[in-house]
Amino acid sequence: MTDRSSESDSQITSDDLRERFSRLTGESDETPASIQRPGVVAGAVLVSGMLVIAFLFGRRLGRKRSTFVEIVRV
Repeated sequence: MTDRSSESDSQITSDDLRERFSRLTGESDETPASIQRPGVVAGAVLVSGMLVIAFLFGRRLGRKRSTFVEIVRV
């Protein structure tokens, strides 16, 4: 951990701001660390796909088992 009291005493220069913004926009010389991990993304896609499939099968079974009531006036 860094000591925050020493950081608050230093001045933030325009060069510091340019460097930080260039890192955010990807314009810096440094390679940014990857934010997303492939395993987490693949897991999220897999789980969401399974939920969609379960929803569609449940909907289909619900339509097959639903009762059709016809009211006829005589």
